[in-house]
Amino acid sequence: MRELAFGIVGCGGAAFDVARALDTIDGVRLSATHDLNPTLAADLAGRRGAVVHPSTQAMISDPAVDIVYVALPHNLLAQVGLTALAAGKHVLAEKPMGVNLAEIRALDQSASERGLRLGVFFELRQTPAIQIAKRLIAGGAIGEIRALRIQTIIDKPESYWLSGPSGRTVDSWRSSKQRAGGGVVLMNSIHQLDCVRFLTGLNVTRVAGEVATLIAEVEVEDSASATLRFDNGAIGNLVASAHSPGAQLQERIEIDGTEGRIDLPDLYGTRDVRLFLRRGWRDHVIGEWINLPAAPADCFRAALVGYVEAVRQGSAAPVGPADAIAAMKTVLGLYESTRTGRSIEL
Repeated sequence: MRELAFGIVGCGGAAFDVARALDTIDGVRLSATHDLNPTLAADLAGRRGAVVHPSTQAMISDPAVDIVYVALPHNLLAQVGLTALAAGKHVLAEKPMGVNLAEIRALDQSASERGLRLGVFFELRQTPAIQIAKRLIAGGAIGEIRALRIQTIIDKPESYWLSGPSGRTVDSWRSSKQRAGGGVVLMNSIHQLDCVRFLTGLNVTRVAGEVATLIAEVEVEDSASATLRFDNGAIGNLVASAHSPGAQLQERIEIDGTEGRIDLPDLYGTRDVRLFLRRGWRDHVIGEWINLPAAPADCFRAALVGYVEAVRQGSAAPVGPADAIAAMKTVLGLYESTRTGRSIEL
């Protein structure tokens, strides 16, 4: 099995987690890095013997690099992704892959024309809670989906808008509408929107709501509320806040079915998944809440393993441009609903 070499463009907090996870996967290695801050690039590269390149183009042109992982401000993801694809590299891009649908579709077309693997990094799909819920829903535990509730309630420090959650790099791009494309919905809720589609197989067909900047002094939204309609007739609600005082472990999803309900109270951690059943299903108790333990797991590693396997087999990335487009349609629809005061058909 030939070793696959990753190059990383953008060496902030997201890249740190990806590089750490790459260290644990057989047959892959981090071979090259680039960042406008050479100290960050050297930090990731040095302990792994990778090459620090002086420019994005130099790293992409490195013949030793097979896969380019792009972890840059949102407005640069598509531009750098297209450059890497044109150079014959497979591309794994951070979400949202592009700031509009045209950018994502251009990446998809370029990868398809060249027979390259294009993936988007929606690692939340691989958390223990989501994997448990996926098995329950696929197995018919709660019947037909009828209602969904998405809650993205966070208490971010003011420093988030300058240095992100990790603090590895100082850059205010997250606060800029032009560079980020959006705030708490595009930064955070998009992961949950993707997970709902992954879990249920349902697509949002209509969205109505409002976004607002209520607390932070930034150009993007820090608060949102929306009503969603799904293609099977189910309805959903989304509520998001980047600065809810004292919020802890309040990024959650609740799913109601005709025969039961699943609560995911801690998407990023290890709190139990909760299940309530109205009918007999396998050996689970009827009519009372059941706690299903979510064992610790590395969602970054699992997401990378799936993508690497696709590259090796020449198959489509397990999470790709169609998934990025579906999530972005809902986000952009919500922004359009705010601008127009109307519900938006997707």
